[in-house]
Amino acid sequence: MNWQIDPLDGTNNFAIGLPVFSSSITLLYKHEPVLGVIYEPLVNRLFTSSLNDGAFCNDVELKIKKKDNPKKFIIAWIQGHRVQNEDKAVKLRQYIDVNCKRMMRLWAPTLQWCMLAKGDIDGIIIYNSEGDDLYSGVLMVKEAGGIVIDFQGNEFTGMSNEPYLIACHPDNKEYFLNMVSEGLSHTKALIDIV
Repeated sequence: MNWQIDPLDGTNNFAIGLPVFSSSITLLYKHEPVLGVIYEPLVNRLFTSSLNDGAFCNDVELKIKKKDNPKKFIIAWIQGHRVQNEDKAVKLRQYIDVNCKRMMRLWAPTLQWCMLAKGDIDGIIIYNSEGDDLYSGVLMVKEAGGIVIDFQGNEFTGMSNEPYLIACHPDNKEYFLNMVSEGLSHTKALIDIV
């Protein structure tokens, strides 16, 4: 068993007085998340998920929602610190930003996972985001009926030091895979030109 704890996810937000932060606890068994707890203290929201037992916010069950119009998607972007200024990441982020209604960067990844599980947003793109805040969110979304896949469409299981992931409603899988693939191709073409 392995406990992962992020006592303050959204440290920069907290430091500048932006009330968008949470605490996250994950229990992993054989490298798989089996229990996730995310607490948003300022609004007293407690998100919980356990393997094969669902996801909840203050004891209300969460279910991911599906929109039919991709032009109205709100997509969260989560990017690792080590690749913050990587040219490929910046260009992919820009590509996604112009191909959805809105791209969101909260600087508090666990809350973005919770928003997807609640149905407030439509997907998350993760570009090599390391950290102790990843696996509670992965479990939250999966237990709310969502999928978490890598950029090739394979189900994400276990742990990864360099995760490149998509999280969304299962019916939107192909849309997100195509968007990321096109964005990466577009990015490569731009890099080759420069």
